[in-house]
Amino acid sequence: MLSLYYMFTMSPRLFYVALVSMAVMALVNARYVLIIRPIYDEIRHQLGVLTSVVTDNLNGFKTVRALAIEDHEIEKFSNENERFLRLNLNAAKVRAIYGNLSQLVLGSSLAAIVYFGGSAVIAGTLSIGELTAFISYMMLLMWPMRALGFIISSLQRGLAAASRVFEIIDQPPRIKDRPNAVELKSVRGEIVFEDVHFSYVEGKPVLKGVSFRISPGEKVLITGPPGSGKSTILKLLLRFYEPDKGRILIDGYDVSEVTLESLRRHIGVVHQEPFIFSGTIKENILFGNPKAPMEDVIKAATIAKIHDFISSLPEGYDTVVGERGITLSGGQRQRIDIARAILKDPEILLLDDPVSNLDANTEKELVEDLKNVLKGRTAIMISQRMSLVSLADRIIVLEDGKVVEEGTHEELMAKRGLYYRLYMTAMAESGEGSYDRKLQD
Repeated sequence: MLSLYYMFTMSPRLFYVALVSMAVMALVNARYVLIIRPIYDEIRHQLGVLTSVVTDNLNGFKTVRALAIEDHEIEKFSNENERFLRLNLNAAKVRAIYGNLSQLVLGSSLAAIVYFGGSAVIAGTLSIGELTAFISYMMLLMWPMRALGFIISSLQRGLAAASRVFEIIDQPPRIKDRPNAVELKSVRGEIVFEDVHFSYVEGKPVLKGVSFRISPGEKVLITGPPGSGKSTILKLLLRFYEPDKGRILIDGYDVSEVTLESLRRHIGVVHQEPFIFSGTIKENILFGNPKAPMEDVIKAATIAKIHDFISSLPEGYDTVVGERGITLSGGQRQRIDIARAILKDPEILLLDDPVSNLDANTEKELVEDLKNVLKGRTAIMISQRMSLVSLADRIIVLEDGKVVEEGTHEELMAKRGLYYRLYMTAMAESGEGSYDRKLQD
């Protein structure tokens, strides 16, 4: 402000020339902001697309090679990379134009001041010292404004990246604790579904009035055709979603009325496709209980029948398994997931089709080992594979989002309904026609 005051007192005419130049510089910067921000937004979006293509191909390189589609994926990457290049070249052009435009405005303003100031010096209305001081003040004001253009470029690039991050961070959680939520402390393991309705998309119900009760310590297999709503039951029990209608109770407590942390603390999950983090085997098992001592980790791994394999590795439990457990087989990943659940020591254990990705021999071994894992716990098993029947005290059959049959294996086989058809189809596909005799043994 003092610079502007001194410039005005020295020469109002030159002051107005400088003021116009600064106004033009400000307009150039404002225009630059409007043009460069959308380009940077597109660049960040395209970088996400490009990263996704690379990640998918790195994670699924075996599938890509098996299908012999390397050329297709290379072309796909090249196309996305070409678009990424074009966007960056466009941004570079805009930066070059507006960066040089600022330089042009600065040069033009200095030329105008020298011309009009020189005329004033010749006319005797302005001294050379005053003209020199005026130019110095002018440079003192204009150079920061020109530098502002470079700052704007960096700032807009950062804001474009930050907007994608904060878009996720600021997303309000779908499910959160209610103001009066209570702590779920000791759990016996009774689970009750009362007339539960649910739909992922409005107007397309997945569950249509599902009701059942599971006693503490009971092992229940929920089966049915694809799309019947089996896995949705587990998601609702864990409160990843809320029912549209009806209630879900654990030991008489409505799960919507208890804190999420206390609810999930008492529930362990063995997933259909276990997620293995890119750390050590020990770290992956410790996700079940990060504060557990090493002896508990070994005990959980022993129960899950993975300890001997881990011990045979050169680094033992400190072996790094690679991203998504790429160095492990499907059965080994599954057993690490089971060890993780055991270490948590939950009263309720959910098994989301844990044998679907295993070969026949590994499946039989895992089913046998699960008998010890399930002892003393309430368990819900979701599967279309009938190998888990031997672990179940009772079977619930879903079809089109409804419970259509319920009972023991023998009772449902005698009815010769949907369960009978599913079972006989599964046995025919696996070639185990004598499976009934195995169950009775």
